[in-house]
Amino acid sequence: MNAQGKLIGLVLVLLVSMLLVFVDSGQGAEWASVTDDRLLNADKDPNNWLMYYRTYNGWRYSPLSQVNRQTVRKLVPKWIFSFGELGDQEATPVVNNGIMVVTSASPTLTRQRVFALDAATGELLWKYEAKLPEDLTAMVRLIPQNRGAAIYQDKVYFGTIDARLIALNAKTGEVVWEGAAADNKEGFHISAAPLAVKGKIIVGISGPGEMGQRGFVEAFNADDGQSLWRTYTIPAPGEKGNETWPGDTWKNGGGAVWLTGTYDPESNTLYFGTGNPAPWIAQMRQGDNLWTNSSIALDADTGLFKWGHQHLANDPWDYDTAVEHLVMDLRRDGRLVKAVVQANKLGFVNIIDRTEGRLVSADLFATNVTWFKSRDPVTGKGIPNYALTPQMGGPPVEICPAVLGATPWAHRPYNPETGYMYIPSIESCMRYKYEAELKYQQGKMFTGAAYELFTKADQAGVLRAFDVAKGQVVWEWWNKAPLVGAGAITTGGGLVFIGTPEGKVVATDAKTGEQLWEFNVGMSVSGSTVTYSVGGKQYVATVAGGINRQAVWFSKEPKLADVARKMSFGGAVVGFGLAE
Repeated sequence: MNAQGKLIGLVLVLLVSMLLVFVDSGQGAEWASVTDDRLLNADKDPNNWLMYYRTYNGWRYSPLSQVNRQTVRKLVPKWIFSFGELGDQEATPVVNNGIMVVTSASPTLTRQRVFALDAATGELLWKYEAKLPEDLTAMVRLIPQNRGAAIYQDKVYFGTIDARLIALNAKTGEVVWEGAAADNKEGFHISAAPLAVKGKIIVGISGPGEMGQRGFVEAFNADDGQSLWRTYTIPAPGEKGNETWPGDTWKNGGGAVWLTGTYDPESNTLYFGTGNPAPWIAQMRQGDNLWTNSSIALDADTGLFKWGHQHLANDPWDYDTAVEHLVMDLRRDGRLVKAVVQANKLGFVNIIDRTEGRLVSADLFATNVTWFKSRDPVTGKGIPNYALTPQMGGPPVEICPAVLGATPWAHRPYNPETGYMYIPSIESCMRYKYEAELKYQQGKMFTGAAYELFTKADQAGVLRAFDVAKGQVVWEWWNKAPLVGAGAITTGGGLVFIGTPEGKVVATDAKTGEQLWEFNVGMSVSGSTVTYSVGGKQYVATVAGGINRQAVWFSKEPKLADVARKMSFGGAVVGFGLAE
């Protein structure tokens, strides 16, 4: 080759190298329309994290395997993006074609923000700030969190703590439409990430279990925000289940829908968990109180109620069951069961036939559970010990678990390769009492109870691997502080990622539970981790920012007081990648 040819070859090599750097750095990431087909086939799209659970079935499983049991030790921080906020950061980012969309919440109660970032570099692409009114009601002043956004076609959708639903242009962050889903003055707010299904943006309402309203799920037209249907979790007169509410107590019955639902495209069915009844004082609402503390199934087109299963009737202890349902097919007793699987505060993994709402089995995963006196001989469901219900104005009762539950709102992923569900758990109890009978006042807290958390061991947090087919715990990874807010994920690389209140992001072996890696991000981890790929490189990103409520809970328990003192508050998303 002559000198000119060598020069041309060298230039080409340099151009290709520059192009590779350009692609791998994520620069020039361009929005790709998030179609119905892409959402339906999200399980076949390992590079992206297109919705809150990554897939409609709620598994929070990614098949990516570049970061695996052997390489995870090389995982290092690649970038960090500060939200400019302290605390209460519980979001799950979504990622589309190298663009990350993540929400933040502000403890100052003045604004909520949505950020679009380059998912490979953390560079800010655009920011939107929703201004909040000054007259927010009591509940959101205690928990001003937001758990994330939905993306659909060319828009970003998120809810606010003053109960608005807002649609933004995904490329610019400009408002396309916004509307009030409910009236915050009545105690409503939105904390859940919306779910996009067939041209609808579907979201549950937060607050009713503590503010004395009726919970509901509502679907909005993705194009213009018009309401298409609303389904209440508390039945009105003439509806099945209203007879389980004495008098007019149904009007203030609670049943919040705190978390994003899951979806079965085959039957066009949505699955949601519902919260506790209001007030917390059980004697003020004698009856089963349907459909609080329940799993419910709704038709995605109409919102019509298909079935419900109540996990705890006349809940006396604030054991709401508002967590996700994993959609899967299982073999039980020699036959295939089309199931939804939910592990909730009560300490059981519940397998429910998703076609009819029948409880197939309930298997205990927690060890410190005293609320039930016996178990159903057929399903294993706990039969409540209502003798442990406090009396109004009486002394507290000691009962396990505490109101945080045996597993809280931290999400429980499922790995199809191991067959395990991974359950962030809490081993704690409470001294729980009812105060004097109260009257409903709009915009005021409607609980009537108080509690004090305590633990019986030095370690109160535990990540458990639960074999869904066999109905048993197969390994445990223990942590000093309760695993309250940071949801877990699992991957095709044989890993489970979990965050801790102490500020660590941890990776364990999905099969054995052996800890393989950890990194301290310098602030308590209360948001979730996701994983995705840009330019052929796998990234792991974690939302962090301590929760003030956790510090309050822990500080009252001597065994956890040191954790509370050391908790560092912040607000950021941290991106990790393999060292070069």
